[in-house]
Amino acid sequence: MKLDVSRALKQPGESFPLDAEQAIAPQEIGGETVRFDPVKLRGTYMALEDGRIAVHCTLTATAHARCANCLAPAHADVREPVEELFLLGGDPGDSEIFTYTGQEIDLERLAMSYAVLGLPMRFLCGPDCDRAPEFRDADVDVCLCQKELPGQRPFAALKQLLESAD
Repeated sequence: MKLDVSRALKQPGESFPLDAEQAIAPQEIGGETVRFDPVKLRGTYMALEDGRIAVHCTLTATAHARCANCLAPAHADVREPVEELFLLGGDPGDSEIFTYTGQEIDLERLAMSYAVLGLPMRFLCGPDCDRAPEFRDADVDVCLCQKELPGQRPFAALKQLLESAD
């Protein structure tokens, strides 16, 4: 979404309401695909005397991915405070700063950056998700991924060498 800032540029120092919705493409993060519902940006923006645009708002969104434990669908609510300055001109390829040209600000990169910033370290389908049933041994309530499986011990050959040396 592009935000028209022409009124703000004519009246530097005056705040204007920001109420925008921005779609974000799915993102590959840590080998997982994360999808987002449309991101909402609510707050204010204003032009400064030097032509910069200050944006102060709150970003809210819902992110969807797979549960880190059981791979079931999971979601996380994202809520991030946003305080950014957009510089007039500048290098649009510079990922360290936000820039604009003309009288419009493109909110897509801002929304994507802050939505990703607000993601949890791990998605869980629920607070009580331990592991998927197929990874658990019901008889002893132990995670099978932590049990030693015959033939899958990487140091078994080394152990045999050490035992034969005795």
